[in-house]
Amino acid sequence: MLKLFVLSIQSALPLCLALAILLASRAYSPKERRIVARWTGAASAIGLILAGLIAYLRLNSKLIDVPTFNAYVGPVTFLAIALFLVAVWIFGGRDLHDIDQGWRHRFLTVTALAAIVAAGVFYGFTYFFNTSGIVPMGSSILDSESLLRLAGYSLGTILVIVAAWGYVVSAARVPWYIRTAVTTIVFAAMVMPRAILLYQQFATRQILPRSSTIFSWVLWIQRNEAATQLTLAILIAVPGIIALWTHSRGPFANPAEVRARKADQISRRKFVSLSVVGSALFVGALTVGKARADYVPELSAIEPSTVDGDWVTVSRELVSDGHLHRFAYTAEDSTEVRFIVIQKNESAFGTGLDACEICGNSGYYEDKGKVICRECDVMMNIQTIGFVGGCNPIPLDYEIAGDTLRFSVEELESHTSIFKS
Repeated sequence: MLKLFVLSIQSALPLCLALAILLASRAYSPKERRIVARWTGAASAIGLILAGLIAYLRLNSKLIDVPTFNAYVGPVTFLAIALFLVAVWIFGGRDLHDIDQGWRHRFLTVTALAAIVAAGVFYGFTYFFNTSGIVPMGSSILDSESLLRLAGYSLGTILVIVAAWGYVVSAARVPWYIRTAVTTIVFAAMVMPRAILLYQQFATRQILPRSSTIFSWVLWIQRNEAATQLTLAILIAVPGIIALWTHSRGPFANPAEVRARKADQISRRKFVSLSVVGSALFVGALTVGKARADYVPELSAIEPSTVDGDWVTVSRELVSDGHLHRFAYTAEDSTEVRFIVIQKNESAFGTGLDACEICGNSGYYEDKGKVICRECDVMMNIQTIGFVGGCNPIPLDYEIAGDTLRFSVEELESHTSIFKS
C-alpha cells in the first residue's frame, strides 16, 4: 500500500499541478464563465482519455513504444506550455476576468486549453501506466492485496487533487507578477528535466547533435530525480503562503469592508494551512515514505540441513516454531537451490522453493508473522504455501520421517535453472 501511495503522488503531482496552473490562468468575462468551463472540461477529458487509452495499449499490446511516445508527444507538450508562458507574460497585469475581453485574453485562454490537452496526455500517460502495479501478476482486483494497493494509489491521488485545488484558489488571490513567476518556475522544474532527457534521446538517434554538456546534465537528472519531485511538492504551497502574506490591510471605507476583509483573511488562512500540510505530507512521502517503500529486506540466513543419500533432511524440531526457515541444497553443478519451510499446524508444514513462477528467485521474508515476497511485497496466506497459484512459492514435496523432514534430491536438482539467473 505504501509503495503505491508514494507512486501515485509521484505520478499525480506533475499532472495535477500542471492542470491547476492552467486552470488558474484562463481569462474570461463573467458572462463567458460557463462557456469556458465547458471548453475546459472538454479539453481535460480529451487529454486524460487519450492518456488512458495510450497507457492501456502500452500495457496490453506492442502498438505503443514509450520512447516513441515521448519523442512525438513531448515536443508538442513543451511547445504548448512555452506558448502558454508567453501568453501569461504578454497578458501582464490585466484582469483575467475583465468584462471586455481583448485578443490577449483570448490568446491566453486558447493556449491554456491547448496546454491542458497536451499536458493531460503527456503527464497523464505516466499516471495511468503506473496503475498496472495495483494488481500483482496472477491476482485479481478483488484480492485483499490488490484492494490495499488500490486504496494506497487512490489516497495519494485524492490528496494531490485536494492540494491542486488549493493551488487554484490561492493563485487567484496572488498578485499577477508573483503568480506568473511561480508559474514559470513550476513549469521549468517540470519541463526542463524531461526536455533534456528527450534531447539526449534524439541525440542517440542522431537526429540532433551530441553534446557532452547535455550528457552531463542527463547524468545529474538521473541521479537527482527526487530533487525535481521535491521541488514540485514545495512549490505547490507557495501561492497559499503568498496569498496570506499579500492580503488587503486597509484602509476600509465602512464596516462591511472590514467584515469582508476578515472573511477573506480566514479563507486565506485555511488555504495556506491546506497548502502547507499538503506540501509537508508530499515531502514526507517522497523522502521517508519512498525510502521505506523501496526498502528491500535481507533474506534470513541459511539454516543447517543434511544430505543423506537421495534425501535432504532438516530437523523437525527446528521448523516447528511457526516461523519461516530457509535451507539450501548445493546441486551437482554447484547451483544453490534454496527452499523454505514453515509450520502450518501441528501435523502439516508449508514447503516450497524460495522462488515463485512470477517473481523468480527473489525469495521470501517474514515480517510480524507474515510471509512476504521480497520482489512484489505480496503477503502470502501461510495455509496456501505448498500449493500452486499466485505468488506462492513453487511447491516442494516433503516426507516426515521420525524427527526429520525429508526432501528429494532429485526434485531439488530439477529446479536448478530457477536459481541460475
